[in-house]
Amino acid sequence: MPIQLPDLAGKTYEDFVDELLASIPNYTDRWTNYNPSDPGITVLELLSWIAEMTLYRIDRMPEESYINFLRLVAGTSGAEVGDILQDLENKPDSDRARIKLLKFLKEIEGGNKKSIPEIKAQVQGFLDSHYRAITKDDFRALSMEATEDEEEAKVKRVIVFEHPDKVEIIIVSGSRDKYDELVKKVAGYLHPRRLIGTRVEVKAPEYTEVRIDVVIICSLHANPQTVSKNVETNIRQYLDPITGGADNEGWAYKRTLTVFEIDHIIEETDGVERAIYVDFKNNKNSIIIDGLIDLKELTVEVKKDKGT
Repeated sequence: MPIQLPDLAGKTYEDFVDELLASIPNYTDRWTNYNPSDPGITVLELLSWIAEMTLYRIDRMPEESYINFLRLVAGTSGAEVGDILQDLENKPDSDRARIKLLKFLKEIEGGNKKSIPEIKAQVQGFLDSHYRAITKDDFRALSMEATEDEEEAKVKRVIVFEHPDKVEIIIVSGSRDKYDELVKKVAGYLHPRRLIGTRVEVKAPEYTEVRIDVVIICSLHANPQTVSKNVETNIRQYLDPITGGADNEGWAYKRTLTVFEIDHIIEETDGVERAIYVDFKNNKNSIIIDGLIDLKELTVEVKKDKGT
């Protein structure tokens, strides 16, 4: 919970003037002219202005204090930031959030002026970052972070299962031929960040091959080719391992696929009158999925509604 700083500049110029005028009778009953033309009132107004300006400055933290706090969070006095940064960049398992913070601080130490909102944003980003892998969110974030600098093969989704004897990490990528490399990279990145005694197992997902035949009737005024393309796109998107599922966060691991949900996806597509049938080529209304779905074949046949 953030600390609420007191408002030291709560009084205004008018407040000070009113208080000073109200206190005059406590000291003398001979001062009766309170008009602005009175020299004594002019002095009180000047003192009120000085008081307001002084409080305004007291209530403002100087920029150097923000920079000093940035140095404190980064773990350096500032002078040796370059050496610390070079040492961390030479270690593959270094905290990337701290490296980013140190680079920002190095720019400031080099004379590149930064605004206070920028300093706050960098510090807050570092404090909100994950380093120690404890919760499921930590494991997900760090597994994604392990390959974020890669140009080709990257971890796109992370599934975490907690077992009594281990934490199982399943990484999902669009480059299936790179899984061996990705598993080693993620496991190496998580190892120094796990709690002592925590067993972490990083693995590639299991895929179940799925083949679907669909026959539909499109609306009288719809274009059959367009409807066929849209149906295929919607089905593929729904079954996608990374962006599929009802919540668009990827197909739920080991979730059974049924004919009825495919039928629902079809009939929700614009231009579709109804689905005649959906066939999984297994003579069943469902497929048990061992992990994620590998859609090997999808055939969409569209028939025109002849009307009545």
